[in-house]
Amino acid sequence: MKHLDKKIIELEKMRKNVEQRDIYEQQAAQTEATGQDSAQDNQQADYADQEALWQQEVREGIHKGRVEINGSQVEFEKIGLFQQILHLLFPKDFLICTLDTEQQKVFQNEAHAVNVILQYTDHPGQEINMKAMKPEMIRNMKNMELHTEWVDDGVKEVNGQRIHYCSFLNPVAHGKVFNFLFFVDVGQKRLIGNINCNGKYGKLWTCIAQEMIDSVEVANG
Repeated sequence: MKHLDKKIIELEKMRKNVEQRDIYEQQAAQTEATGQDSAQDNQQADYADQEALWQQEVREGIHKGRVEINGSQVEFEKIGLFQQILHLLFPKDFLICTLDTEQQKVFQNEAHAVNVILQYTDHPGQEINMKAMKPEMIRNMKNMELHTEWVDDGVKEVNGQRIHYCSFLNPVAHGKVFNFLFFVDVGQKRLIGNINCNGKYGKLWTCIAQEMIDSVEVANG
C-alpha cells in the first residue's frame, strides 16, 4: 500500500511539474508574442513619424521655393494661367508647356514621366459631387479596360473656393500610373486639373499636388 501511495505521489508531482512547465511555456509564448506586437507597433509608429516628417519637409520646401523631386532640385513659384484667372504654386522649369490654348494647358517632364493637364471649360450646369462622380469614373475606366485602385478623395476650402479632389492608380504594362485630379468651379467656368506620374512616386506627388491646390487663387471667370 505504501508503495502504491508513493507511486501516486510521484505521479502527482510529475503532473504538477508538467502543468507548471505548460504554464511557463504559455507565458513565455505570450510574452514573446507581446514583444513582437510591441516591436511591430513601435516600428509602424516610427514609420508614421518619419512619413509625417518627410511630408512636412516637402511642404515647407515648396513654400520656400525649392524641393527635391526624384533626385533633382526643383524650384516652385506662383504663376498665373488662363489670362491670370488661376494662380498657384508650380514647379518652375521642371515641367515644359507642350500645349497652350484658351481652354487647355499641358505640361510635361518626359525624363520623369510627369504630366500636368489643366482644362478651363464651360460650366456643365451641375455642381461637383465627388460621391456621385466616383462610381461613374470607375465605371468609365472599367469600360476602357482600366482597372482602377481608388486612393483618396475629398474637398477643401481654399481662399474662398471649394476644391474637390481625388486620386487613383491605373495599371499599365510596366507598373502603375498615379493620377491626382482636382476640380473647382469659377463663375461660369470649371477648372479641372490632372497630375499624373509613375505609381511609385504617388506619395510624393500627392504631397506636391495638395500644396499646389492649397495655394490656388481664382479670379471671377
